[in-house]
Amino acid sequence: MKLDLHVHTTRSSDARTRLDQLVPSIRRAGIDGLAITDHNTLSTDALEETLIIPGMEVSSRDGHIIGLGLRSPVPRGLPGDETIQEIRKLGGVSIVAHPYDLFRSAMNPEILTTMPDAIEVVNSGSLFHSFTWKRARSFAQHHHLPMTAGSDSHIPETIGNAFTIIDCESKTVETILSAIRQGATEPEGRPNTFGERLRKTVRWK
Repeated sequence: MKLDLHVHTTRSSDARTRLDQLVPSIRRAGIDGLAITDHNTLSTDALEETLIIPGMEVSSRDGHIIGLGLRSPVPRGLPGDETIQEIRKLGGVSIVAHPYDLFRSAMNPEILTTMPDAIEVVNSGSLFHSFTWKRARSFAQHHHLPMTAGSDSHIPETIGNAFTIIDCESKTVETILSAIRQGATEPEGRPNTFGERLRKTVRWK
């Protein structure tokens, strides 16, 4: 399966993608589904036409951490280690989002004493991606952690610019989360183009 594991909707103040735009965007991108990961807001939306994984992007004290498959929201502002522990208590998968990024609330995962379930090694929104993606991949490989990819999309046009290929037996959320934990993942994708970055910026105003 091809899943974009990092997508924002209008529930994030800096995003403009409506729920009714998700299915057309998924079909355009040629992926099988996505995770909604709005900032500090747990999405439990379900769409009959496609696979949606519930999730959120948590603003921990040390940087952003994605939680997938949560039963309830994780509070913002906790240390990174505690955020990962809370995600696990709630049955979720924890993914360090865009580590090492220079211009966002990005975590240096080397400070962690509790390792996440996975590291996002491809994020389409990253600037200087040749540096940050390589460093994230190196950390994941050194610590034998699964690797994921997500577009970090804030507009419909960038959904699917990055995605994770997941080897799983069925299309249920639990099976997918289990496959991520086991490392049955392959990150793929590209950075956003200048035009896509500009389009996102213009739509903020």
